[in-house]
Amino acid sequence: MANFKSAILTTGSFSESATTAGQTLIAPVDVQNEDRLSFQFINNDTTGTNKDTIKVYGRLATTSGTLGLASEWSQIGDDIVVSGSTNSLKAISTTGLYWVGVTIDPTATHASLTSDWAMLRQA
Repeated sequence: MANFKSAILTTGSFSESATTAGQTLIAPVDVQNEDRLSFQFINNDTTGTNKDTIKVYGRLATTSGTLGLASEWSQIGDDIVVSGSTNSLKAISTTGLYWVGVTIDPTATHASLTSDWAMLRQA
């Protein structure tokens, strides 16, 4: 395992009845002093067909701007699809990034969405 000077674990939960695409899951985080980020996304819905589509974005600018706006943010990697009762891990190098943020697109059949997340920042 690499020797990092610091590691900060942040966790949260998302609960929303609306199925609007592009909702903020993790608000923009200043990562210009970080080396690596690891994310875990957990879909607590017991129905396997109720999927969350997660998108991780990066930005090279001094301000955070509007998360997910195509003229300001670039998606990092592919969509992350998390079926009900499952989870997913994603790790990224943040060298050269200023901002990282995450959005969620809940499935239309999600009447009562609950999803948990964890983010580990390493410098």
